[in-house]
Amino acid sequence: MLGTLEKHINLFGKNTPAPRCQARSKRSQEQCKKAAVRGKDKCRMHGGASTGAVTAEGRKRCAEARTSHGWETRAARDYRARKFRELKALNKLLLRFV
Repeated sequence: MLGTLEKHINLFGKNTPAPRCQARSKRSQEQCKKAAVRGKDKCRMHGGASTGAVTAEGRKRCAEARTSHGWETRAARDYRARKFRELKALNKLLLRFV
């Protein structure tokens, strides 16, 4: 984690009082130079303005739909893991008779 002094980028030779956004570009790996939202590490364009799910229903919906790296939901991962366990058990049974 970056220290507070490293979060401030010196723009145009001036000391900036606001911490800078910690988001990085996927292509160039350069840091976003916009001011971060007060109390957050990101600017408003990179998610600093987000408050997240507020209601219990919204948090539940978020937890159910949560994906890992944008590919699969928690339910899909659980289903795949269960099927792999079944496949491993069947393979072990098959190898016993071969």
